[in-house]
Amino acid sequence: MKYLAVGLLLAMTLPAAVSWRWEGRDEVRRAMRDARQEMLRARSETRREVDQARSQARREMYEAQREASREFRRARAEFSREMRQARDEMFRAARSWRDAR
Repeated sequence: MKYLAVGLLLAMTLPAAVSWRWEGRDEVRRAMRDARQEMLRARSETRREVDQARSQARREMYEAQREASREFRRARAEFSREMRQARDEMFRAARSWRDAR
């Protein structure tokens, strides 16, 4: 009789325990799926931020190169102008020295 009671008790509680385990698995699977989706979202957001930072760095680098090129051209033009002025002054000085003799 005692064994029959234990058997009946097991027969009634075993399906509940099995279904509880399956429900737990579903919850774990759902949580894992949500965590995976969140990870993928975070990864794609991070990738977007990295791409934006790279683009910004590239733009700044190209702008710095253009600015350096403009400054170099300006310096070269200024140097040429100063050299022409120095040459003209030399010619004027030589001419005035020659005329003074």
